[in-house]
Amino acid sequence: METLGRIRGGRALSWLRDHDPELAATRRAGRTAVVMPALFALCSQVIGSPTMATFAAFGSFSMLLFVDFTGPMVQRLRAHIGLAVAWAALICLGTLVADETWLAVAVMVVIGFLVLFSGVVSSVLAGASTALLLAFVLPVTSPVPFSELPDRLAGAGLAAAASMLAIGLLWPRPAADPLSAPAARVCRAAAGQLRTDASLLAGGPDAPNPALCRAKADEASTAAADLRSVFDGTPYRPTGLSTGSRAVVRLVDELTWLSGVLADSAPSRDGHTVCDADARSVRRAAATVLDEAAALLDAPHGSPDGLQNASECLRTAMADMERNATARLPVHRGGAGTPSQAHPVIGALDLSFRAQELGFATLQIAGNVDRAAAAERRSWFERLLGGEPGAATEPLVSARERAAAHLRPQSVWLHNSLRGATGLGIAVALANVTGVQHSFWVLLGTLSVLRSNALNTGQNAVRALGG
Repeated sequence: METLGRIRGGRALSWLRDHDPELAATRRAGRTAVVMPALFALCSQVIGSPTMATFAAFGSFSMLLFVDFTGPMVQRLRAHIGLAVAWAALICLGTLVADETWLAVAVMVVIGFLVLFSGVVSSVLAGASTALLLAFVLPVTSPVPFSELPDRLAGAGLAAAASMLAIGLLWPRPAADPLSAPAARVCRAAAGQLRTDASLLAGGPDAPNPALCRAKADEASTAAADLRSVFDGTPYRPTGLSTGSRAVVRLVDELTWLSGVLADSAPSRDGHTVCDADARSVRRAAATVLDEAAALLDAPHGSPDGLQNASECLRTAMADMERNATARLPVHRGGAGTPSQAHPVIGALDLSFRAQELGFATLQIAGNVDRAAAAERRSWFERLLGGEPGAATEPLVSARERAAAHLRPQSVWLHNSLRGATGLGIAVALANVTGVQHSFWVLLGTLSVLRSNALNTGQNAVRALGG
C-alpha cells in the first residue's frame, strides 16, 4: 500500500508540474489558502469587525493570488507597498462616491479605463490590473457611512502586511527566470564544442580525438534539446511578461538556431579538413562570448563588461576573417580549375562561411543576454514605468510616449480598455438598481469574464462564468 501511495503521489506531482511550471500557481494558491482564512478569522472573531474581515480577506486574496511580481525580493516588496498605497487611495475614492449611483458608475468607468489602459505602459501595471480594479470594486458596490472608512483601510493594511510577510517567508518565488539556467547550460556546452572543433581544425599533436569531439557535440545537442523541452513541454509560457523574461524567451529560438549551425559546421573527424587560422579564431572568440553569456545568465546583476568586451573581440575576429578569406584559399597554379583542386577551395570557404554564421548567431545571443541582464538591473521605478534598458529617454517620458501611441482608434489595447471599463460601469449600475445583496459579486463575475483569454474565449469564458 505504501508503494502504491508513493507511485500515485509521484504521478500527481508529475501531473502538477506539467500543468503548473515551476509550481507558480500552486505557490500563490497555497499562500492564499493560509493567509486569507487566518485574516478573516482574526478580524471577525478576535477583533470583531465584519468590515475589517471583508477587506482583509479580499485584500489578501487579491494581493496574493492576482499578482506575482518578479525580480529580487526587495523590488517585489516595494511593488507590493506601491500596490497597498494604491489600494488605500482607491478604497477612499470608492467609499466617497458609492452613495450616488450615477457618480459611482461614472467614476467606475474612468477608473476601469485608467487601470486597464495603464497596462500598456509596463508589465508590472498589466499584471496588477485585476488587483487594482478589485480595490475599487469592493467599496463602490458597498455604500456605507464615511465613518467606516478607517475599518476598511485597516483591513486592507492588515492584508498588505500579511501578504508581504507571506511573500518573503512562505515558499518565496525563485528570483531567476526558469529558462535562464538551461539556457546557460546550452551556452557552456556550445562553447565547449566550439573550442574542441577549433582544436581539431588546428591539427597537431594536441588535437582532440574523435571520441572527445563526439562527446562535446552530444553534450551541446542534449543541452539544446533540454532547453527546448522545458519551453515546449508546458501548456503555459514558462516565464514572465517582463522585458528580461521576453529577452530570455527569444534566446530559446536563437540557441536552437546555434545548435543547428554547430551540427552543420562540425569539421570532419578524420582531421584532414582545411581551415584557415581566422576561422579558428572566430570559433574560439565565439566560445568566449558564450561562456561570458552563461555567466551573466547565472548572475544577471553582475557586470556586463566581460560579455561586451568578448563580443567586441568576436566582431574583430569576424572582420579579419572576412578580409583575409580569399587570400588563404588552397589553390595551386597548376590545374587550379580541375574538380580535384576545387574541392579544397569549397571546403575552406564553407568552413569560413560556417564560422561567420556561428559568429552572427553568437552575437545575437550575446545581445539578448545583455538586454535581459540590463532589464534585471533596472530600478523599481523603471520597472513600474516600463523603462527600456539602455534607453536614452527618461522612464516617465518613455511611458508617456508609449501610452500616447495607443490613444488612436486602431489600437486594440484602447478597444479592450474601453470595453472593460464600459462593462464594469454597466455592472455597477445593475448592482445598484437591482439592490441585490452583496452586490460586489456582480462586479467580481464581470471581472472574471473580462480576464478570459480572447484567443480561447469559448473555453475560458465558460469556465469564468461557471466559477
